[in-house]
Amino acid sequence: MNRKDCIFTSATLADVDQLAVLEQGLFMTDHSSRKNLRYLVQRATVIVAKMVKTDEIVGFAILLGRKNSRKKRIYALGVTAPARDTGIGSQLVAILENAADRENCTTITLEVGDSNTAAITFYEKCGFKQHGFRYGYYQDGGHALLMHKNLTE
Repeated sequence: MNRKDCIFTSATLADVDQLAVLEQGLFMTDHSSRKNLRYLVQRATVIVAKMVKTDEIVGFAILLGRKNSRKKRIYALGVTAPARDTGIGSQLVAILENAADRENCTTITLEVGDSNTAAITFYEKCGFKQHGFRYGYYQDGGHALLMHKNLTE
């Protein structure tokens, strides 16, 4: 599997059930409910990577922002194990950056578990830098690194 086997598109309400299953499988804690995912699909930037032949979602990203803010936040980003190291995650980040840039945002932020070294390395390769730390940030008591990327550089 590679990035060329996928289409990247905005999520629709028809994708909510698949997104909920993906969240359960990809994240150890702090899962979004179907109701919350439905809300996000309607109100936020939610991008999915779907296999062209099967329509199966193999990656997704959610970007949040406040009205009149120059900052956006990656709320969630996940790629299934078979689709990792194919460029799908990097493509999702690039799409989010372009969406933020179109809205004149200057910064994208995110939180990532301090023990999730693979994700931290990935975000650093995408140009994110640590700018803070939150103790007990996640429901399971896990800590989070706060990261940001300046889009104007």
